[in-house]
Amino acid sequence: MIGRLFGLQPAPAERARVLELGCGDGGNVLSLAQALPDATLTGIDAAAGGIERGTQLAGAAGLENVRLRCLDLQELPEDLGEFDYILSHGVYSWIPSRARVALLAAVRRHLAPEGIAYISYNAYPGSYLRDMARDILAFHVRDISDPQRKLDAAHELMRTIVEIEEPSPYARLLREHVERMLRYSDALLFHDDLAEIATPFYLHEFVEHSNHHGLAFLAEADLSESQMRGVPESAARLMGGLPDDVVVREQYLDFFKNRMFRQTLLCQGDAPVRRELDDRAIESLWVSSSARPEPQQSVEGQTFATPEGFTVTTTEPLVHAALDRLAKEWPASVPFSALLDIAADADDAAGTGAPRELVAARLRVVLLQAYLGRIVQLQGCPSPLCAEPGKRPVASPLARAQQAAGLPAVSSLLHANVRLEGELEPRLLPLLDGTRTDTELALALDASDDAEVKDALDRFASLGLLWRPIHWAS
Repeated sequence: MIGRLFGLQPAPAERARVLELGCGDGGNVLSLAQALPDATLTGIDAAAGGIERGTQLAGAAGLENVRLRCLDLQELPEDLGEFDYILSHGVYSWIPSRARVALLAAVRRHLAPEGIAYISYNAYPGSYLRDMARDILAFHVRDISDPQRKLDAAHELMRTIVEIEEPSPYARLLREHVERMLRYSDALLFHDDLAEIATPFYLHEFVEHSNHHGLAFLAEADLSESQMRGVPESAARLMGGLPDDVVVREQYLDFFKNRMFRQTLLCQGDAPVRRELDDRAIESLWVSSSARPEPQQSVEGQTFATPEGFTVTTTEPLVHAALDRLAKEWPASVPFSALLDIAADADDAAGTGAPRELVAARLRVVLLQAYLGRIVQLQGCPSPLCAEPGKRPVASPLARAQQAAGLPAVSSLLHANVRLEGELEPRLLPLLDGTRTDTELALALDASDDAEVKDALDRFASLGLLWRPIHWAS
């Protein structure tokens, strides 16, 4: 989707060839396989145990469009093939330099001419704080080899640091960071902060590495991270005086934001990238939004707010109508063409009488700004999720397989990890195979009334756990 905004023509996501380098037990690539049933996906990892677990999950979920392979990054076969999208999450900073070279070389070799690669890594300057905490923990657990004992000892030290009210600003900075670390899952703490290798990079260093392998910086995966809003005049003046170089400007944003982690998109070095965002690409996309209208309208207009606190206020009827429709459809997405119909009708009803092409142009601009402001999401195709439970609800086969395997969280069709709550939800999910009504589900669960089951089903729908089969025409 981002590639289209920059003038590239990557393959449609619904039929794409996707490769994940360092897929672990396949949690990410299996989730994509569930959401993109007509795409072909390959996951590669050197850990045989993870590949075996992921393969078993894929079989249990009936995912026939994904293949997991146990291969070393430095020994990939030449005939691996060409891919439209290549992903590598949580790998680049956590492998030796020789393996990093192999990773970038593999991306260059196997990425399609207008394909897009995603690589995440720890970033400076923010990761200097992470380095400090890692060094402290490494010293504390230096003589411990057992993973669980290492985690327990790390948690003990972190709790101690948080409890000591040392007043110096340096101690407070460390204390606040460690307090955040205490909220990490054990898997994240062990992988990110107790690993033997965890090498951060400045953006310009990562881009230099990538350029050496014939790859070019495209954008940050979250384009809102490349925005600076409400900055003082001095900052705007400084940014305005920088060279017309996207990497330099992004590097200064990292300085200002003290960024700790990056999710960077790369393309082939000779790909025809246009640096000015092309909002016309939005006409081929699908739009979704979790923003809801606030109860009271102000004199400034109607405000829509996301659960994360991002807001937009509008007095324009066409914008109000489009956002209202997205709120009603969440978590499902709406094609631009349908939003345009709604916006045009609202514009006509307001008596503006603008030509449809002008309404379309205004809607594109509004949606692009709302996307950059984290109000809406843009997708190349809709997800096979159900926004409503329906008569005989069906949960994602992957989520059911993950729960049956005893995983602590399941993958939603919104590509997020979801933890089941309470006593009812873990019992309800495996029953959602499309054979039972909500009344029959309540009987099967021996629930006191249907309302509890209906509430759980509504929550599942809002989280993107309910599924409907979808296949795209060739």
